Amino acid sequence: MTRPQIALVLHALALIAALIPTVPALTQALGGPQGYLLSLCLYWLGFCLPVIFLHVRKRRGPRLFSESLPWRDWWIPGLLLLQVGVVGLAAIVPNTSLLTTHAAMLAALVALVNGTLEEVAWRGGFLTRFADRPRLGFVLGWVLFTAWHAPLALSHGIVFDGGWMALVGGAAGLGLLWNWIAWRTGSIFWVSIAHVLTNFMAFWVLFDANGFA
Repeated sequence: MTRPQIALVLHALALIAALIPTVPALTQALGGPQGYLLSLCLYWLGFCLPVIFLHVRKRRGPRLFSESLPWRDWWIPGLLLLQVGVVGLAAIVPNTSLLTTHAAMLAALVALVNGTLEEVAWRGGFLTRFADRPRLGFVLGWVLFTAWHAPLALSHGIVFDGGWMALVGGAAGLGLLWNWIAWRTGSIFWVSIAHVLTNFMAFWVLFDANGFA
């Protein structure tokens, strides 16, 4: 691997290593909701934004943010719409009695920031840096994206719908789908929309179930 590629991988590993003690410490000291949100902020500031600045900005290809699709990929928006619908059925429908407007507004804000930054940093970063080694970039980006969710499962005072296996397993399954589409199209446009919508529904349930709002 090249030095920039190694740097990106090491940055992701450092993030995961740092969050393993940080997430439980913050959620225990500040309370689950405040500690969780602060952990997300540290993740955005310590990983997503630096990766975008160092690995994506000024190095992105012309298609990275393109909504255009070749005729053979016309089905991709439909597939992502189906994915979002499945997540909605699994997350929203069983929890309708919990959901509130205040939590929805907070979830929309956090989802917009998190989903967008994650796609540019993870999919965009690995697409950009590993353009010459797509298979390696695909696997590393997927594995590390999945792994970063593991420290969140260590949160004190936070109950995840379906438990930690749903949290990490969902990140693995959705990350694999989004990786595949991003690498196939060379763009993160459509997966970013799906990611934001998916995050919105997951955060809405999480926030209401754990007293965020």
